Amino acid sequence: MQEIPPAPESISHKKLKELFSHAKKDLTGTAADYSPSTVEKERLEKLLFTWATASKDLLEALREENSSLSELKGANSLLALGAMEAHINMALQALKASGKDDKPFSKG
Repeated sequence: MQEIPPAPESISHKKLKELFSHAKKDLTGTAADYSPSTVEKERLEKLLFTWATASKDLLEALREENSSLSELKGANSLLALGAMEAHINMALQALKASGKDDKPFSKG
């Protein structure tokens, strides 16, 4: 296999233009080239709405004083539930910041 020559310290516009005209096209594309279909967007928004609703219901259940979860007395159990609650709250805040918190099938 042929070794790639080192890059020159300087190059003229004419030479650069010639190199670009003979260069192979990039066929992989970029993330900006990919545009998800409307069906995919609606499916994602529906899933996000369902997840947000379920997460909010779970947080309400964790906060209820009569919840069976409040009967857990182990320190590790309470610590795990507290960490889970904090992470769910952070995820809901991130979803809200994205503008898709309570709006299924929104255009935003």
